[in-house]
Amino acid sequence: MKKNKSLLDSLKQRLRFVIIDEQTLEELNTMGLSRFQILTRILSILLLIAMLTTLLIAYTPLREFIPGYSPPHLSKDLVHLSIKTDSLLANLKIKEQKQFMLERILKGESIEDSLFSDSVIISTIKNSSLKASHQDSLYREAVEREDRFNVLSEETEKPTTLQNIAFYAPIKGMISSKFDIKKEHYGVDVVAPENEAIKASLPGTVILSGWTTETGYTIAIQHENNLISFYKHNSVLLKKIGKKVLAGDVIAIIGNSGELSTGPHLHFELWHKGKAINPEHHILF
Repeated sequence: MKKNKSLLDSLKQRLRFVIIDEQTLEELNTMGLSRFQILTRILSILLLIAMLTTLLIAYTPLREFIPGYSPPHLSKDLVHLSIKTDSLLANLKIKEQKQFMLERILKGESIEDSLFSDSVIISTIKNSSLKASHQDSLYREAVEREDRFNVLSEETEKPTTLQNIAFYAPIKGMISSKFDIKKEHYGVDVVAPENEAIKASLPGTVILSGWTTETGYTIAIQHENNLISFYKHNSVLLKKIGKKVLAGDVIAIIGNSGELSTGPHLHFELWHKGKAINPEHHILF
């Protein structure tokens, strides 16, 4: 008890701080504070500095200079690189099949088409296609080189691999902004009431679930047939990366997050083999 009393008395002990002119020894200012008041003021200043530092890191671009912190566009860039890689692997597989089949044709051997087909890619070569003119061959090579790495081009016709797929509408509402490649608008904006649930359009695996400066709370799902769907500007995300979802599962809540959003809506994108496709060709919103 004596130790506690002595500590309490020590904290209550008042100290006087005096500011004196060094030349005239005139007392300019004086202030009396207890040790407890000094301690609380020091702790308050430290707490204020910590809060300001946290806010500075959280809401300014300075956070990108912190080691281990990923830039806001890194996740989107990784998804685009993954799409590019999948497209290149698919093209490489087709060319390898064509080369093998051409070799067998030139040798006069028969070809069994079932050896070169699967559920995604069907590669066949007709005899008529081997008789193309020199100009036609050059034109085909030029077109292939132009479109090979064009990730942001549009598939104007419905791909044959997607004709029998039934998409689930992620949300029911009014389309306020349509798909437009020329304006770099690679999806549709669907306006709906607040707190509406956003649902997965197809079964798949969540590959992106987080915040970006431009699109706010964003979630992306990898589906079969080289399909990826994006759901942007949400207020809440309900699924984490790696989570398996079914068509119609609730994955987020509609919102107005991100710099590119001007009101509660869903920005929905569909990408097939690395190319943006018009969701209205496949889904009735």
